[in-house]
Amino acid sequence: MSGRGASTGPAPAGAHVHDHDSPEGLLTVEEAKQKVLGAVRPLAPIELPLTDAYGCVSARDIVATIDLPEFPSSAMDGFAVRADDVAGATPNRPVELKVVGRALIGHRPEGVVGTGESIRIATGAPIPAGADAVVPIENAIVDGEELVRVVDGPAVGTHVRPRGEDVSEGDVLVPAGKRLGAPELGLLANAGQATPLVHPRPRVIVLSTGDELVPPTETPDFGQVRDSNASLLFGAVREAGAMPVMAGIVRDDVESLRDTILSFEIQADAFVSSGGVSVGERDVVKAAFFRRGEFDFFKVAMQPGMPQGFGHVEGKPYWGLPGNPVSVFVSFEVFVRPALLKMMGRRTLSRPEVTATLTADVRGPKGKLQFARVEVRRDARGWSATPTGARGSNLISTVARANGLAMIPVGTETAPAGTTVPVMLFRSSED
Repeated sequence: MSGRGASTGPAPAGAHVHDHDSPEGLLTVEEAKQKVLGAVRPLAPIELPLTDAYGCVSARDIVATIDLPEFPSSAMDGFAVRADDVAGATPNRPVELKVVGRALIGHRPEGVVGTGESIRIATGAPIPAGADAVVPIENAIVDGEELVRVVDGPAVGTHVRPRGEDVSEGDVLVPAGKRLGAPELGLLANAGQATPLVHPRPRVIVLSTGDELVPPTETPDFGQVRDSNASLLFGAVREAGAMPVMAGIVRDDVESLRDTILSFEIQADAFVSSGGVSVGERDVVKAAFFRRGEFDFFKVAMQPGMPQGFGHVEGKPYWGLPGNPVSVFVSFEVFVRPALLKMMGRRTLSRPEVTATLTADVRGPKGKLQFARVEVRRDARGWSATPTGARGSNLISTVARANGLAMIPVGTETAPAGTTVPVMLFRSSED
């Protein structure tokens, strides 16, 4: 466990927020998601070197300024010839040609192919002027350095890779909105597009709040816990394609939180913290931002992850997530990850979903959308979803064993085994 799901400080009766509280006055998950997504924009595009642009989204159509390939080349080792010279050549009636030079990869051909002539050529080498076909070496009988007998005459264009065969000047290499993967990087490199204009990855400052927290490298005293949320969020941010920056643990002190945020503000595109968004006197995130109009704390009809905080610090998105690790994970998947993808210019913001059959009963609060951790498998009968443990929001092992979040709809207190439910997949069953 890491952080706090609810404050431990004294408060008036009914002030604490728990996952089992009444759903009255709560936002739906969709309302909360739109509240967040509507407040973020794609990052301003910049030109990046190809190796840095990997995984980024193209901010505009990237158009070819040259043909690819830029010159016709040979698809075979053999001899560049004029097709008319060797038309009708057979093993019984070979056609003899004079060899007047060589064409090697990376070099200009050593000559021009005239009538009755040929040039020895390597695979990938430029087709010399005058030639319009290539005779493979196996269809030729070499007679010394200066003569070759062709035993099978090729048609015009045989074994010639024409200029522009792959891409023509003016073609769209990568359309706007497409993510640059390995094939796109190779294509852009080949086309001389070394610094594409892309939406960069957000730099996300990750911090944890709580006096009870110690780094995972330390042995906690009685009552303390190791900070697992920062590591969880580091992996989640990185897996989404953004760049996490670890800001460490912030004590339950408003000024410490503000100082930490200020120290990282210049390098941040966004912030995400865990803990401190309930209603207790020690909830430092809420205390730091409660009076700022650009920051909001709200309750969502979901379990786990009901208390949420979201707003902007110096114009940069800040997510204040609950403290329990399962709540952190679910909140990130539902709210933060789609927003980070939008900041990166991605068009598809949602995880893939399947419809699966529950293999066991799943119980939860009737008035909330429940995200149940499940292991999803597929067989000849279809998809099945098996709960990976109890539903407590402190049980991080239930997430580690899962690959999906089964969404039990509002109004359902118990979804019995055999019920089909939508499942958000956050990794494949093989991972």
